[in-house]
Parts: sequence; structure tokens; C-alpha cells
Amino acid sequence: MESGPFIETRDAFTGAPVASVVAATPDTVRHAIDAARGAQAEWAARPLVERLALLDRWRMLLFQERHAIARMVRQETGKPEAEALAAEVATALDLIRFYVRHAESLLEPRRRGSATLALLRKRLITTFEPWGTVALVSPWNYPLMLPVGQLAPLLAAGNAVVHKPSELTVGTASLIHATLVEAGIPPAVAGLVHGGATIGEALVGGGVDKVFFTGSVRAGRLVAARCAEQLIPCSLELGGSDPALVLADADVRVAARGITWGRFTNAGQTCVATKRVYVDASIADAFLQALRTEVGRLRVRAGSDATWDVGPVIHAGAAAALEQVVHDDAARGAQVERPHGTLASPVVAPTLLVNVPSDARSLTEEVFGPILPIVVTTGDDDALARANASPFGLSASVWSRSRTRAREVARRLRAGTVVINDVALVAGVAEADHGGVGLSGYGRSHGASGLYEAVRTRTIVDDVAPWAGQPWWFPYPASRAASFDRYLQMTHATRVIERLRGVWPSIRLFLGW
Repeated sequence: MESGPFIETRDAFTGAPVASVVAATPDTVRHAIDAARGAQAEWAARPLVERLALLDRWRMLLFQERHAIARMVRQETGKPEAEALAAEVATALDLIRFYVRHAESLLEPRRRGSATLALLRKRLITTFEPWGTVALVSPWNYPLMLPVGQLAPLLAAGNAVVHKPSELTVGTASLIHATLVEAGIPPAVAGLVHGGATIGEALVGGGVDKVFFTGSVRAGRLVAARCAEQLIPCSLELGGSDPALVLADADVRVAARGITWGRFTNAGQTCVATKRVYVDASIADAFLQALRTEVGRLRVRAGSDATWDVGPVIHAGAAAALEQVVHDDAARGAQVERPHGTLASPVVAPTLLVNVPSDARSLTEEVFGPILPIVVTTGDDDALARANASPFGLSASVWSRSRTRAREVARRLRAGTVVINDVALVAGVAEADHGGVGLSGYGRSHGASGLYEAVRTRTIVDDVAPWAGQPWWFPYPASRAASFDRYLQMTHATRVIERLRGVWPSIRLFLGW
């Protein structure tokens, strides 16, 4: 079996080598899928409590190695240590613990009788079965939290997984899988292949039973098309352009602080980051003043030894693309405000765009970096119409002193999740289903829905009195159609007398008299 060239990641600031792995080839991908398929049946046959115990051991190993993992995340992505520990490590640990605690009850077989009168003898048992061998393709922006949030339910449910992480964060992925193996999970059950788009294509098209993909809309369309060709399901989380609606009765200081964090955490490279702000005209000036103050307070890391709030974007190419968005929107008439000035790539200075036209790129595209457009609106209906005009629908936030008003606005937003008087954290709430609508994809991760994405249902229908035979079996005597018609009258007629007329013929029908 051939091995590919090496993939190397470097420190986001110093450029020093951080991690090096052997790149996969299509041949090694096929081998990983075959190995996973061969190991999956034995893994699924283990008692659920045993699988969960191994996952809990994995959680403890991640906890013990948290500083080394956080350091790797920080070096490969450039995010501050506080974010690496809070948004990555803490969330990952919480997600594993959620499934360890709740998978047994959530996957308990469901037993019930039939609601159809003719089927009262039937007993239904629905069980939850693993898909089998699944592909997991994860991105670079949250290289620990995002794959862990899908690995945990997939493995708990009895699947075998072949994981392709981003080639930009191979060191973090290697640590994840090293701890999985150390916890006692068979290496073939939690396979790992490294590489770029070609390896992703080989994995998605390699004969797996389901695909879990997090990434861009462009790549998500390709994944969905390839899965459709094979008639296999996929779960897609494709990012968003999340709006923040600052209503007329909002606390502008709280909203400004929260939105500043929501947009600029992880240098703006967060799927559920606030990417558009719609603020009511009655408080727009006060909000903008508060927002400028909060953004001006950010510590932007441009050197190698400072403590920072906002670091670099993932690479120089991403920085150049973001600067082009700012340039294009300025050409359309947007006012560009940069309290920290223009910084050297790959650090993109936190940027506010004011008086943004409706066709601005920052409003119509997913902008993955520290750029925040602000639009002034005239009332809740105007804000909702503008927010819902986007083809994305991942998450949103509503800011108001009235919880009743905020909940009503939240109910009308086109989004998979909505947060009131906070932002972005929904992806870190273990119990909360995470996913979107429209160009943000379909399927869910995290919460109970994340576990149900990892399984398919099987229903067994059992008859408690098989000796009685079934009235729909052969032969059909001449009276059978009339008997069924009487049954239909008994169960669906609106007049009581019609229903009563059907009772005795129905009893005779189903007792075989």
C-alpha cells in the first residue's frame, strides 16, 4: 500500500513546524474504509455500556492532555489560549459527557401498540441501529470541538468512522485519535486519513454508508451530489451569515459587548459568528458608539509574544480575500472603520462597515473573518425581513430587554437556532441541536438529534394472536368487501348510527367468524 507525501503544519505566528503526518492516497483511503467495515460489526456487538465506558475514558484522557491539545490548537489556528481551552476543550469534554450520560436512554428500544383499530393485536418495537461505516470530514476552524461532537455519538451508536480532518490542522486531529486509541477504541473503528480535496473525494465516494461533512457551500454541494449518486445519506453543516437583531428596547452596552465577542472570537472564523447586525434606528447611534468602544478595546495580536483577543486568520490567502471584501463594499459606499488600523497579513484588523448597501458582499456572502456590517432598521418587521432575506440560515441572535418580545422575534427568524441576549454559544451547548436551513445545510449535530443522525431505525411488528389469522389474507369470500366497508363506517363515519351498525360486522371480521 502506497503512502503519500508528508503534510506539515506550522505555527501561526512563528512559522516553525508544529506537526507532520503522512498524507493518504486513494489506496490508503480504501484500506481504511475496508478496515473500518471489517471492525464495525464487532464494535456494534459490544454492549452499549461498554462503548460508553470507553468514550468516558477518552474524555478523561482529553482532559488530562488538555494543555498539550490546547497548545496545538493555538499553534495551528492562531486562536488565543482562552478560546482553545473554553471553546474547544471544554465544549468537546461536555459533548462526550452528554452522550455518555444520555445515549443509553435515548437509544432504548421504543415499544408501543398500534393506534389503528384493525391492528390492535400488533405490538411495535423500534430499535436504533448504526449506519455501519461512515465518513467524517471536518474543518480547520474548530479542529477539536467539531469532530469530537460527531465522533462521540457516531461511536456510541456502534458505527465505525473514517475521519478526514483539514490538512491545516493535522496535529490536532492526530492528538484526538491518539487519545481514542489509548482509551481502548480499536484503531480501525476510529480511522484517520490525512489529505486535501482529493482524499476527501476518495473517502466520500469510497463506499461508506453515510457522510458527515462540515465546510463550505461549494464543497457541500459536491458532497451532496456524490452521495446522491450512491444513494447514501449525508449530514451537511455549511456555515452561515448569522444576523444579530438589536431591537429598540435592547440594552446597547450589553448588545455591543456580546456582539463584539460574537463577531471577533476566533478572528471571526466561526460558523455561528455574528456576521450581520440590524439595529433599530431609535438606538442606532448609541449602539454604534458602544460598539466602537468595545472593538477599540480588543487586543489584536500582531507580534509573537503579546496576550491577545484577536489573532490571525488561517493563512495569507484568507486575509487577502477578506481585504477584497472590505475594498468591494467600500466601493459600493460602505463606510470602513478600523480602530486598530490596517495590520500585516495574516492578521486582519477588526473592521466595522457602516451605511452598508443591501447588495454588499458582507451581507450577501458568508464572510469568514473579523468584518462586521451594521444596518439601521425601522422596527422589528423591517429587521426580520432583512435578516431572513439571506439564503443562509444557521443561527441568529436577538437583543431585547423584553424576553416575550425577543422570543416572538426569534420564532419568526429563519434559522436553525436563535440565542437571546447572547450569541454564538449555541454550538457549545451539548444539549442543543445544531444545524441550519437553506445554504447552511441540513442534518443536525449535538444534542439528541446528533445521536439520532448516527443511527437508522428498525421497526419490528409482532402479532400477539397469530393463531386467529388475518382478515386481509386469502381467500376473499363474497362478503369480505362488505365487511371491510362496515369496518370503515365504524371507524370513520360521522353519524353515530352508522358507526354502531359497523360494530358487530367488524367484530366478526377480525375474529374470523
